[in-house]
Formats: sequence, structure tokens, C-alpha cells
Amino acid sequence: MKRVVALAGSARAKHTHQAVSRFLEHLEALGTVESEILMLNDYRLAPCLGCKLCFEKGEEACPFKDDRDALVEKLLAADGVVFASPSYMFRVRGLMKTFIDRLAFSATAPGFPEASWLESGHHRRSLLTLVV
Repeated sequence: MKRVVALAGSARAKHTHQAVSRFLEHLEALGTVESEILMLNDYRLAPCLGCKLCFEKGEEACPFKDDRDALVEKLLAADGVVFASPSYMFRVRGLMKTFIDRLAFSATAPGFPEASWLESGHHRRSLLTLVV
């Protein structure tokens, strides 16, 4: 059974949540997928300050002790990840951008490839971005 986690960046369980729910229902109808929607509003996420401690000492040196790591653990346990966000001024919602910023070290860190949340074990994560 494959596991798909959807990160919903909307403030309410309205249009974006409905769209990602329908998408996941279609995946689950295939019979080999289980899914979960994580509402970013339910997690504490501090905005990146650009202090670069993560680049100098590794991502565990981040001064914020919020829920980012709990979300990353859920992503690591998944076979696929969906990023779903409403479009505000032709961009993703601020909270989704905050989360993406906090993943920047993990996804691009030179010298720390083993820390990348995108590569875990023997396979790469499947990513899908859905902006509604």
C-alpha cells in the first residue's frame, strides 16, 4: 500500500481542501493508496530569519523549535507528497511559502546531501503541487 500525504495551505477547509480531497479520493479508488491531509494551520511554523545556521551547522541548528520537524517526519513516511495551496496574488498562501522556505535547507543544502528530506532510503519522493 502506498501512502500519500497532502499539505493543505489554505486557511479554511474550503475550495483547496475540497480539491485535494477529491484528488486523493481518486487515488484511493485505485485501491493501492491511503492518504492523509495535513492542514498547515494546525501546526506552529515560524518564518525563516535567514540566519544561515542551518547551512553552517546543519538543519538541527535551526533556532526554531516548532512543528516543522513533525511535518517533515510525516513527509518522510510518505511515498508521495502533494502541496495544495490557494492562489493569493498569483502566489501560494504565505503559510505554505513559510513551510517551503523552512524546507529550503533540506532540499538544497550543499555539503549536507544526507540531510535532504527529498531523498530517504532508496527512492525519491513523488511531489505534486496543486494551486487552486
